[in-house]
Amino acid sequence: MILALTKALQRLTRCQVREYGKRKTTFRLQIQEATHMPGAPYRALRIILGIFSALAAIAGFVIIFSNRPLIMRLFLKPPESEVSTLLLVALKEMGGFALMLSVMLFFAYRDPARNVAIVNTFVIGLCILAFTPLWSLYTLDMRHLYPASLIWGRSLVRLALAALLFYLRPREGAGEQS
Repeated sequence: MILALTKALQRLTRCQVREYGKRKTTFRLQIQEATHMPGAPYRALRIILGIFSALAAIAGFVIIFSNRPLIMRLFLKPPESEVSTLLLVALKEMGGFALMLSVMLFFAYRDPARNVAIVNTFVIGLCILAFTPLWSLYTLDMRHLYPASLIWGRSLVRLALAALLFYLRPREGAGEQS
């Protein structure tokens, strides 16, 4: 009877129950298996996070290990006086931040339900990155370096990606607590 109940409990809860000891002093050890795997509802989110993780890693390494001519080419050939040594040093540090972002997105890619905070932070970061170029366009007169339509288009794409990730993200209470 006890053996049949133990087997039924194992099937229902997907736990392993092992008995130790002799007949009169038997105790049971129940081992819960970790079956939390991101399922099909998060497949699109995982694909998007994986793509952004790879792009952030590539961008981070390119920015860190690039030299002045490559940076000038990446910035669409600005005037020589606009690319200073201070800008290059700041870009190397931004490459480190891009690698840090890549690692965080990789963790969120592996299990979005348990890393909701990373996904939420990425959405907020995309919203901030959509606003800052528009603010720079307004305050710094960047029109002679880049066309305004390019800056507006990039901001709108970032807002659209933020909205998509916000829609696809797991809800706060959906993930399992460990």
